[in-house]
Amino acid sequence: MRRVGITFLAALAAVSVVSVSANPLPSTTQLTSSQPTGTKKCHVNPTPFVIPSLQEWDGGSGNWKLNANTRIVVDPSFANGGALDADSTFMRNPSNLKQYAASFQADISEVTGVNVEVVVSSTYGANDIFLTLGADSTDPELNIEGYLLGITRKGISIQGVTSRGAFWGTRSVLQMLILADERGYALPHGHARDFPNYSERKFMQDIARKPIPMSDLHEYATLSSFYKFNTLHHHYNDNPGMQVKSLMPDWQTKYAGFRLRTENPEYSMYASNDTSYTKQDMREFQDFIKARGLDLIPEIDTPAHSLCFTKFHPNWSIQNDTARGDWLDLGNPEVQPFLEGLWTEFIDWFDSREVSIGADEYDPTKGDLARKFINSMHDYFATNFNRSIRMWGSDVRLQGSIEINQNIHTDHWDWTYSSPVDLVKRGHKVSNLNAPDSYLVPRTLSYEDFIDSRKIYNLWEPWVFDIFDKTNTSRNLSPNEPLLTGGGLGNWNDFLSESVTRVELFDRVSRALDVFGEKLWAGAKNSDHISYDKWAPLAKKLRENIPGITLRRRPQTKGQFVMSYDFENGVTDASGNAYDAKLQNGATIVEAGEGHGRAAQLTPDSYISTPVDAISYPYAVAMWIKPSGDQQPNAVILESEDGRVLISNNTSPTVIFEQDGNQYNTQVILPPGQWSHLAFSADTQQTTVFFNMRRVATVQYYNPRWDVLANSTMLVTAPLSTIGSAKGNSMSGLVDGFVVLDRASYGGEMAFLGKRYADALP
Repeated sequence: MRRVGITFLAALAAVSVVSVSANPLPSTTQLTSSQPTGTKKCHVNPTPFVIPSLQEWDGGSGNWKLNANTRIVVDPSFANGGALDADSTFMRNPSNLKQYAASFQADISEVTGVNVEVVVSSTYGANDIFLTLGADSTDPELNIEGYLLGITRKGISIQGVTSRGAFWGTRSVLQMLILADERGYALPHGHARDFPNYSERKFMQDIARKPIPMSDLHEYATLSSFYKFNTLHHHYNDNPGMQVKSLMPDWQTKYAGFRLRTENPEYSMYASNDTSYTKQDMREFQDFIKARGLDLIPEIDTPAHSLCFTKFHPNWSIQNDTARGDWLDLGNPEVQPFLEGLWTEFIDWFDSREVSIGADEYDPTKGDLARKFINSMHDYFATNFNRSIRMWGSDVRLQGSIEINQNIHTDHWDWTYSSPVDLVKRGHKVSNLNAPDSYLVPRTLSYEDFIDSRKIYNLWEPWVFDIFDKTNTSRNLSPNEPLLTGGGLGNWNDFLSESVTRVELFDRVSRALDVFGEKLWAGAKNSDHISYDKWAPLAKKLRENIPGITLRRRPQTKGQFVMSYDFENGVTDASGNAYDAKLQNGATIVEAGEGHGRAAQLTPDSYISTPVDAISYPYAVAMWIKPSGDQQPNAVILESEDGRVLISNNTSPTVIFEQDGNQYNTQVILPPGQWSHLAFSADTQQTTVFFNMRRVATVQYYNPRWDVLANSTMLVTAPLSTIGSAKGNSMSGLVDGFVVLDRASYGGEMAFLGKRYADALP
């Protein structure tokens, strides 16, 4: 759908009624203002803050309040879906109103603690939230994902054109509840008419070069849906940046990810051993995201980025030293039948009517060969699967005389590879993921390590492909261009798993999706009258309270101390948060002497469990530790699902941080049989390690890629689930004075935290 002009909403006073039986909300053509022209309206509630902002709002006076009697009432006429639901999504079997209500129910419970009931009924009361369909689908502005919202003394009504549109209305109400926590979850009376300016609001993620557990993908889906994104795009195969074979003779040894694991032995060999997804995984994932209003576009990227295939079949790569090893040779008669068979194997895993074949960054000397391949894949999908394809913009780099089929949807990403203006002139649908503005690439020097949200908020629009020359029609499209489907954020993990932790990555994405969600739905409407400085604090509060999100790794705390165990009174937490620990499998409290009083004693099989799994930056963790002289290899000091702090005994008892299976050496040596004070602290820039209350190291990752070759600082997520390990590999020795702060710390403060036992230092 195109971006349309916005007309201010007439008052919708008659929107909500009690004891309705069908279509309780009038069509937009029936709406009239309840306020006579020229009459001053008193006590008008201002527009509630939500992301993306409401397109139109007519404020009333007074408030509706969530309470123990609130129900979510689903209109029985539409409980199992509406006639237009299939038109609002790429996905087969889209979710219905009752399924969306179940998602909303869980969200309200987590945010407010109120357990609302979902009922199917044609009547609702003043305490209830009523979900229905029937909003005017002929209204060109309301469009297929729009909805009408009424908040009155008679209850809340959400009426969508489609079930998905009604679900977007629940996102607005949910966000209002989050921001109304200090007002007892009271929402302002008023009426909204809300709709997206663009039909595609996408979060694209490279999950090939960073192994991402399925549980994390669920959280990215929850995050995206919260901001009314309607599309996920998963990039399932890739490898690090490659040089031509003459400069990279070991190209076959490089990491290559392929995330789909089939039981068919013809294709099972390509699945990555670190992380891959089965057909059942993908079935459950798609059912989950459909109940949150999301489509999934699957991408298997060929004929470039294909090391996952060419390392098994080197004869399928282009056979000369000026070609990259990850380029499939489209002139080889075995290659295209293989790719067609590959897609045939996996196509039924996915519900989407549109898939991506990638097709970017291929050998520029083979333009027409690549263009012929792209067109043949379009025909193959249309003929065999009744599905359409999309590709990354490549026509500028792949010069040739063969015209790429105009029915292929193009994700524009770089002007050196494609021109969105020329693509539209030739009849292609275009989506805006133009780099560097829409590219998030952790630890990069070329794109955005963190998205500049202020820049996006103030300058970016889906129709803008050059934010510094927005009026240049040769560099930008019209806001009303019908072939512009929308755009979004692309997360690429070029530097592989060890370059960024799961929690770091989620933090980067979560700080970016809100502002892209704003601009993809409402465009400049909100940023024209609310400054970024006013928008950002409210956006932060929403971001920190999204239900269903655990990857923030920020435990609740009453003060700066999250946990504090001095072991004088067993494993009672002295922080005030009641995070009392438990001695497990033979862990004991003993008299330690040397000025330490009582301390915890661990053996390889024993450990201490805590109710806090981990903490992400900013934080500080400090402890006294006296390891015995006999340690197992990689003995565990701290552990959680995010990682471990280890004593490596390869050559000496060195402290090692492990995150997502990747290890980072600190060069800090813990002398056996002696008390040492070990601490580490992370801010937004680095993780600093302190030994005996002196700053001695930062946790670093060395990027070995041929065009980088540099160290980068890492932000470690502190593992707190156990002191020692529940898996039988704990450090042997004593632990004392264990403290966790919810902010970063520094050397002088570390000295203060360790001072109590400082005379025990050698």
